[in-house]
Amino acid sequence: MLSANVELSRKNIDHNINVFRKLINQSNPSSLFCAVVKSNAYGHGLLEITKLCLESKVNLFGVNSLEEAHTIRAIHPSIPILIMGDIPKLSERSDEIQDENFWIMISRFEEWQFLSKQSTRPKIHLKIDTGMGRLGTFGVKWEEIVSNAAKHKLPLDGVATHFASTEDFTEHSYSKMQLAKFNEYLSKLESYGYVNLIRHCAASASALLFDEARMDMVRVGISLYGLWPSIETKLSMNILKRPEADLKPVLSWKSQLQHIQELPTGSFIGYGSTYKTTSPTKVGVVPMGYYEGLDRKLSNNGYMLVLGERAKILGRVCMNMTMIDITHIKDVKLGDEVVIIGDSMNERISADDLSQWAHTINYETVTKILPHFPRKIVD
Repeated sequence: MLSANVELSRKNIDHNINVFRKLINQSNPSSLFCAVVKSNAYGHGLLEITKLCLESKVNLFGVNSLEEAHTIRAIHPSIPILIMGDIPKLSERSDEIQDENFWIMISRFEEWQFLSKQSTRPKIHLKIDTGMGRLGTFGVKWEEIVSNAAKHKLPLDGVATHFASTEDFTEHSYSKMQLAKFNEYLSKLESYGYVNLIRHCAASASALLFDEARMDMVRVGISLYGLWPSIETKLSMNILKRPEADLKPVLSWKSQLQHIQELPTGSFIGYGSTYKTTSPTKVGVVPMGYYEGLDRKLSNNGYMLVLGERAKILGRVCMNMTMIDITHIKDVKLGDEVVIIGDSMNERISADDLSQWAHTINYETVTKILPHFPRKIVD
């Protein structure tokens, strides 16, 4: 029997998509909506989320790898797929990229040249590094690549960059500088004859905050799933006097009590004996641990929900089990539902709560949920 149940809300993901559609329509109604589903759809389930996004009529999907693209393509034969990560050994993978609805981001001339020669050519999107220091190029190196491509009359379909710190600060001069640089590079591309390109730079935070960054497409990742990129993004919305986006979490993560025992005062719990009871304690054992995706930093430092009550994590999170305090919960019994993320009666624990307790970010919290658990779509 599987130890967890991951539920995905159809109505909430549709709601979040519509939140961004309204923003897009304010800037450019013809802009495309790219649903970023890389890394197992941020832990939500790749194929389940693509199904829900298609129901809500997104324009294309964004993935990290060619392998993720093929997983989607096996189910959805024609929707465009933007491959944002580097493709190792690209020159040896001609058969794998023969798809005119693959949009492939490139950083190097060799990639550009190779993709241009394909009999069934994928769309080519040039990545520009405006201050992220990751993929893409800039300055003299960029000029060499583009001038060489123009000399060989290589085709280009789109151009992109990525903001480094929009979600990390409430002061956005660095993001504004990146946007200004991107516009400068767009003008340079025009001087080389590259026009009518699909321009895209906005991920969730920048799409929420900057009208001018939405351009021809937005790449919505974390907020597609109803999660805020950061508290700073929320604060920035307030500082800029924008109405706060009403994002709704898509994922709930649940398990059940697999064992209950009563321990006397002075009992130690878990590896390393890091917790000692100070009174008679009823302990519930939940079949979830760090293998299943529960952060070990939640040891002695987090909660789960049982029958609408918060139950504190006692001792260290184990590989496959976690112990919680259910002493105060009336009528609790073996097999009762345990909510790790989601609602229980009038109480809630969010992915942000878990992230705060574990000193990490919500991206990591949801992405780490074990992929083997079935993702169940609920209305």
